[in-house]
Amino acid sequence: MSTDHPDTPNIPSASAIFCAQSSTVIDAPIDQVWITLTDTSTWPSWNKFVPRVTIREQPDTSDNDSPTLKLGSRITFHVNMYPNSGPGDASETQPNNAKPRDTFLRIIECEAPSSSTLSGTETGTRNGKKARIVWASDASADGYIMSTLLTAERVHELREVEVEGKTMTEVRNWESQVGYLAYVVRWMFDGRLKENFKIWESGLKRFAEGL
Repeated sequence: MSTDHPDTPNIPSASAIFCAQSSTVIDAPIDQVWITLTDTSTWPSWNKFVPRVTIREQPDTSDNDSPTLKLGSRITFHVNMYPNSGPGDASETQPNNAKPRDTFLRIIECEAPSSSTLSGTETGTRNGKKARIVWASDASADGYIMSTLLTAERVHELREVEVEGKTMTEVRNWESQVGYLAYVVRWMFDGRLKENFKIWESGLKRFAEGL
């Protein structure tokens, strides 16, 4: 694997079979970007890759109706692998048998924007707000593939940056996968998933900047 791909909490980059990453700078306050990213009720408005999320369980059971991602949330992503396909869009052809793919996940790290140093960042000594959320395969979910076959972790890091004297938000995200099926993912969907990461971030950017 490329050495410039960061580790995820439990998957060293050197061990990852499939990796994808992307980044963007958003002209919006970090708190605004964080709310957009963690409030799944906004996702149908901007996230063409994962337009729908089911919250299966919140850490506080009295809050199970909340659409906000929190540490310990158990969620299902209803993934659209062909987000640019549709009437009038000839740039992408969706296979006739393509269906939303359910991905079972749990939030294993969730640090809202603050000025404290975040674990795992390369910029921990920099002043300014930072935030981080990580989701990983939920091995306890009904219908989940055995972890020996596929385990995935995805990190989103946000930090304030100065661009031409203006405070903006840099968003970096990366995913690593291990297990036998990660070879299949890499073979069948390498380019597709990497493009979908860019679509995810461009949607987040447009939505957050329009608020």
